[in-house]
Amino acid sequence: MEILKEVGRVAVLSIVSLAVMFATTRLGGKRQIAQMSLFDYVNSITVGSIAAEMATNLESWYRPFTALLVYGAAAWLAHYGACKSLWVRLVLGGRTIVLMKDGVIRKRALGRAGIDLNEFLAQARVAGYFDLNDVESAMLETNGQISFLPRAPRRPAAAADLGLTPPDTGLWYDLVIDGRVMENNLRESGRDETWLRRQLHGAGIGHPREAFYAACDGAGDFFACRGE
Repeated sequence: MEILKEVGRVAVLSIVSLAVMFATTRLGGKRQIAQMSLFDYVNSITVGSIAAEMATNLESWYRPFTALLVYGAAAWLAHYGACKSLWVRLVLGGRTIVLMKDGVIRKRALGRAGIDLNEFLAQARVAGYFDLNDVESAMLETNGQISFLPRAPRRPAAAADLGLTPPDTGLWYDLVIDGRVMENNLRESGRDETWLRRQLHGAGIGHPREAFYAACDGAGDFFACRGE
């Protein structure tokens, strides 16, 4: 009986720690792992380890709980400060580093960034540049990704280069997801359910719940499919 009570307490504390960890992580914004700054990365690892301790420390659970709140507040302050202050952004995220300019790779810049030549070449190939003669410049962004600027003759042709003026496409709105009508998106798109049902009928779908996915854009282009 005592074991069951202890297991129950661990389960409850695990749920609480997950909820607090999720809330504190959201305070740092909605960035993905690849977009995290060094501070975000270290903070997320620490928060995860504290949450695990809170779930199993039955005697002094309030200690890791307090630490979670402190780290969550620190994440929020860092995020808020980065939005308001350039100095805070530079401290937390660092500066972009020019690794290549005018077709010349900067050896010192690679050293400052902690990137060796092989890694730089690998990143160039991942970006589609197997021939560095096609690259004008390259910059290491604050999230660790390398941005490549192709030389003018090597960049993809745009509509303006061909003298074309295609119409604006606009945003696409998710109207039906897994058989459920997204009412807010439907209103945002300027359409109503009557229009949606008519479009679905034209696509061979009798009822919105039969659609796996449906969407439209501002120009009225429509897409729908059934779930297989």
